[in-house]
Amino acid sequence: MKNLSKILFLCGIIIFTTFSCEEEDKETGACGIENPQENIEWLKYILDRRFCTEVYQYKYKGQEFISISDCPTGMDALEVIYTCEGEKYCEIGGFAGFNTCPEDWNEAEKNLIFKKDE
Repeated sequence: MKNLSKILFLCGIIIFTTFSCEEEDKETGACGIENPQENIEWLKYILDRRFCTEVYQYKYKGQEFISISDCPTGMDALEVIYTCEGEKYCEIGGFAGFNTCPEDWNEAEKNLIFKKDE
């Protein structure tokens, strides 16, 4: 009987720890950084100088990117995509209708991570 109690006790611990653990590999922000709008220096620098802006995280072919775009109600509606290091990768839209992104860019996963309405 003692062995059965020990087995049930151990099974209970295993079940409890299995369901109570948090997933450690969950993304907390963009480029592996929590609150990228505050903690990525080049991004913070750009955002401090803009009024109405949306920031997106893109995942494209195994890489992460950050895009900064004018608000949808803005006149220009230019979206500039950067690498995690802050280098311009490509751009879409604007008055001139830029599209320097790869042809299959629309297949990239896109998530809004920050919005500034001022």
